[in-house]
Amino acid sequence: MDSMIQLYLEETDDMLQKAEECMIRLEVEYCGDDINELFRIAHTVKGSSHMVGYVDIGNLMHKIEDMLDCARNGSIPFDQSIVSLCFEGLDITKKMLLYKKERSSDEMMESIANDAQRIIETIEVFIRVNKKEAAVTVTHQTEPGIISSYLGKPSNGKNTYYITFFFEEEIPMIAPVLLMTLNCVEEIGTLIFSSVGDNYFSGNSSKQELKTYEIIISTDTDIMELYTYFALNYVEKINIVDLSRSKLTPNDHSFLHSNCKSYVCVLKALMELHRIDFSQEVNMSSEELDAMKFSSEAIKALSALAPPGVDNFFNDFTKLNNQIIKFCEGRADTDKNICSDFPKQVVKLIDRFFQYTKGKQIISVFIAEKDSFIARLRNFLGKMNKTLTFIFLIDVSELTILDENEVKDLIEIKNQMESKGIEIGIVAEGPMVRKIVNIFDSIKYVENFDVSKSAIDAILRSFKSEDSFQRISKKIKDVQYG
Repeated sequence: MDSMIQLYLEETDDMLQKAEECMIRLEVEYCGDDINELFRIAHTVKGSSHMVGYVDIGNLMHKIEDMLDCARNGSIPFDQSIVSLCFEGLDITKKMLLYKKERSSDEMMESIANDAQRIIETIEVFIRVNKKEAAVTVTHQTEPGIISSYLGKPSNGKNTYYITFFFEEEIPMIAPVLLMTLNCVEEIGTLIFSSVGDNYFSGNSSKQELKTYEIIISTDTDIMELYTYFALNYVEKINIVDLSRSKLTPNDHSFLHSNCKSYVCVLKALMELHRIDFSQEVNMSSEELDAMKFSSEAIKALSALAPPGVDNFFNDFTKLNNQIIKFCEGRADTDKNICSDFPKQVVKLIDRFFQYTKGKQIISVFIAEKDSFIARLRNFLGKMNKTLTFIFLIDVSELTILDENEVKDLIEIKNQMESKGIEIGIVAEGPMVRKIVNIFDSIKYVENFDVSKSAIDAILRSFKSEDSFQRISKKIKDVQYG
């Protein structure tokens, strides 16, 4: 038996078992949740049956679905006749499934098909006779699609996960696998997002090639258990990202102006440290040493404003800064071997600082694209907080050429940013950027753009340049002392 059919049969058996449990409860008392659950099961089995070619089962479940929908929206009164018809319809459905598994005689299948048609006609008459006259004037509402029937339910799971499913190339039909995935989701939680909509299961949409499927779910299940639930046939691999608040809190970014003070203080201190030449004897005035000590204490105090994940950075910075102060003071307890490694440690701290702050504050980054480069750049600059931006990096690695007008616009933008104390750096990385680099080389006598192979190189170049250092230092004072 084809594995896809096997999956369908197993999942349908499980859903019919759940349907029976609903109907047993409904025999005792009416429950809107059980009616809704029965409707969803009939809707799902209808869709999956049509997908695998079992039209007879799909048609019967469609008629049961219609009856349950009328009971849900109140156009027919609920009574035990509905439960009885559902029991009879599901019993025939089980017989049809058994026939398809065991390939019984044609006479038996004909008898089952006649029973299915009888139930379909009975349900049609039941709906027509019992439907309230007033309901005829009510505008017909489109039934929810397969995906919609899973979405929109209350979600109160303690965990939230973003899951991507990658399908095998030889998958014969994707739609049934999607349905199996959704059924697994319902077992453990609630569907919050689906990259595939209802329209995928209508018309020819389900025949479209689909290499991945993405969902967001809310569940109490631990991430380690998810791999067992989603080990489905024809799923080659999955990728799970934990979106739970407890895991995302360290990534929270505050837009409060006051929270930027610690980063401005660190920027100034890192610039000063990077300019020290440890290969020669370091002579610092008492004022310069006092400034370093003040920076260390200020950063230690301001570190309380930083997100939790940045604590280690501030501690490492304070430790290194204090070691360098000892070295500059000529303290005997300074480890000379450590001192020789100061420049590398400073660069590592600068790189970590960039990773924490890039795009958020202090350092802004813009990735150029081939289409509408300058228009996108101007739009970005219009939204950028120029008060709290000190270094602006333009990554042109994706470009292959710059025309004359784009070069003129870049020169104008550079001058505008520098007038506001913002240092401009150009990043061109990769084997295909030689033409871009040549363009900037050719205009350096008109306007000099510092072109670097990476973002960190561009930042270090700004720290080393006297003009850049003075520009950034002045802006730091303006921000700190207002």
